[in-house]
Amino acid sequence: MSVTFQPPSKSFTARDYQFIALVSFLVVAVSIALVIANLTLKDGGDFYVHWVSVRIFQNDRLDPYSGEVPARVQQLVYGGPAAAGDEPYILDTPFHILLLYFPIALLPDPLLARAIFTLILELALFALAIISLRLTDWEMPIPFYILFPLIAIFNFYTFQAIYEASPVLLLGLIYAEILVALRAEMDEIAGAFIAVSFYHWEVGAPFLVLIALRMYYEKRTRVFAGFFMASLILLVVSFMAYPNWLVPFFRATINNIKVDFGFNVHSIFTRIWPTFGGTFAWLFIGLLVVALGYEWSAARSGDFRRFYWAACLSLAAAPLLGFRTEMENLAVLIIPLALIFAIVHDRWHKIGNFLTILLMLLVLTLPWALYLFAVPRFGIIAEEGLFLFLPLFTFIGLYWIRWWAIRPPRILSDIASRL
Repeated sequence: MSVTFQPPSKSFTARDYQFIALVSFLVVAVSIALVIANLTLKDGGDFYVHWVSVRIFQNDRLDPYSGEVPARVQQLVYGGPAAAGDEPYILDTPFHILLLYFPIALLPDPLLARAIFTLILELALFALAIISLRLTDWEMPIPFYILFPLIAIFNFYTFQAIYEASPVLLLGLIYAEILVALRAEMDEIAGAFIAVSFYHWEVGAPFLVLIALRMYYEKRTRVFAGFFMASLILLVVSFMAYPNWLVPFFRATINNIKVDFGFNVHSIFTRIWPTFGGTFAWLFIGLLVVALGYEWSAARSGDFRRFYWAACLSLAAAPLLGFRTEMENLAVLIIPLALIFAIVHDRWHKIGNFLTILLMLLVLTLPWALYLFAVPRFGIIAEEGLFLFLPLFTFIGLYWIRWWAIRPPRILSDIASRL
């Protein structure tokens, strides 16, 4: 008796349509619920500074880098002028990047616009957690597929990013997508992603420098082509819309640098050691630069695993290089945290589950404990400790797993150690 093979049907069945409808309904329902919840959030100044800038440019024909923007944002966030120690919210985003905010600025209601933008950030955060796991090639137990996104979503630093409606979560997603595109050799797409991530230098400058060095060494000209094509389009549109934006942008950037707000290694070390803090800070930064230089030199010509590890190290080192930054910017460290957890679980197989869960709980609970109990009691000293915890934890953790992260997976000694 002959058996005729029938290929699977390419058309959807009724059950397929029912499943698609159910998933679509759940996505819409969850999105509506999140928007309603986001309407109750306060602050959001990192979003309002862009929304207000675009609105006054579109409607009032005012300079988006003028002093009118901080005044209006402070009114929205603080209910009046900023007090001493408050963030002044000076726009320092290049105008060709600011163009990306024009669609959301069409919404006239600031609360609704912020709620929808926060929904975009929440979706970006979930995607960032998933893509960070994919980058590791981690063969993890199913519970970790749930546990890591929960850690990524509910840790203190991403909560701050959501509360401030900070675009750093979108930047983190773009950084992860750059690594994915480079690994898949989708060079033009990687270049376009780099083009739209060309701001918030205090977050990703070392990361982008490493990518530029490796692409130049590998002569991957298509990455540079994608970058210049995307940048050219954005710059042409920006100069057509506002021909004289460069000088006001640089002026606003300088003014923002002068503002005494945020965290940096110099001020932290000076507070700890009033006499020699500045010297210690420069020595610390110098050691970091030497370490990064060595790792960049090795990663420039190494395989993707080494490059990926060095990219994670660059993200972890950025907050420690002396540039003034803010707490919510640390949310991008989800990318290196995924690598640390993956290597720890994979290397120490017998106790990997326990050790990985312990590290995850440490990252989740210690910052919240510092914020809830230490900051009200000890003030700025506890805040600075809270700021230093995650980049130091990530930087030390990356060097802890370095040997296993940069080697080819599953060599004989690794297999023997797991038996």
